[in-house]
Amino acid sequence: MLGILKQWLGRTPAPPSADPALIDQLVELAAPQVKLARKYQQRLGPYVHWAEEHAARFTAQWPPALRLDTEHWRQHRLLQLLFANPARMGELIGEHPALHAWFAAHPLADETVVVFTADIQRKHSFGMVEEGGQIRQDVAQQRLQFAHYRISSAVESLAALQAAGPHRLLEVVAQQASFALTQLGQEKQALEEALLNARTMLRMASPHSADYDKQQARIAELTAQLQANASARSPDAQCERLIAELAATPDLLTLQTETLAVDPLGVIDSGMGDEQTIELSEIVLHGEPPVRKLLQILIIPRSLLQTPTAPLPDVRF
Repeated sequence: MLGILKQWLGRTPAPPSADPALIDQLVELAAPQVKLARKYQQRLGPYVHWAEEHAARFTAQWPPALRLDTEHWRQHRLLQLLFANPARMGELIGEHPALHAWFAAHPLADETVVVFTADIQRKHSFGMVEEGGQIRQDVAQQRLQFAHYRISSAVESLAALQAAGPHRLLEVVAQQASFALTQLGQEKQALEEALLNARTMLRMASPHSADYDKQQARIAELTAQLQANASARSPDAQCERLIAELAATPDLLTLQTETLAVDPLGVIDSGMGDEQTIELSEIVLHGEPPVRKLLQILIIPRSLLQTPTAPLPDVRF
């Protein structure tokens, strides 16, 4: 993909570039050393622009927003599964100190909008189902459960969230590049420790012995690996790594949607006649292993705020 994209970007006229401020923001997240690479703005610009366009199409597919209030809790099964009762919305979300800070900074605002994520768990068990007037109690079932609730930074409107969404997704891409480069740093440390050990063992070995020759070969191999590691950590190589991550944005981030019939207890296709259809949107960050999160847009009214007791960590996407 990267080769095809480079060929496309190499055609004339010159491809459009991204905002230099955005490029520098992503570089700071990924690896500040990239700024030492030759013409890094010119090299990164077309890829950032291309990834930003994909991220904009991605955010346009986000699910419709749900308002956190009692009326909407009664209407939407997904809210009922996330919050056992309307009061839990205030306890789990309305206590968030970041929301209190945002409303304090916007005294005229009646509501705010956030991106909400949670882990989706499918618990397997056996339960009851009605078949032909008979109740069976040994039917395999799947039950939806949610955990680890997180919200993004608050914004004033859905339009503002849509505008900010692509940049936040690009930050995820940059953080992936940063993770890969951090691993190179850890690899360097491990190689240096192994090389120090090999040199110590060489001094302890008898000259011309098998162990002496073994440690010499080990030192030569570790030295070559350190040189390759140093090349991979150079500003130009790090710039190319960030380009590769940007080019892989469509493969790195996907949104998967699933429609399910769920009863009040979260049982999928229970057959008890009280199911409601819900649409689950999962954002998938592909890796080893992939990270999957429920993605939902929430409108939070000021009236939901409660005095904070247990802060809910804030996360950006």
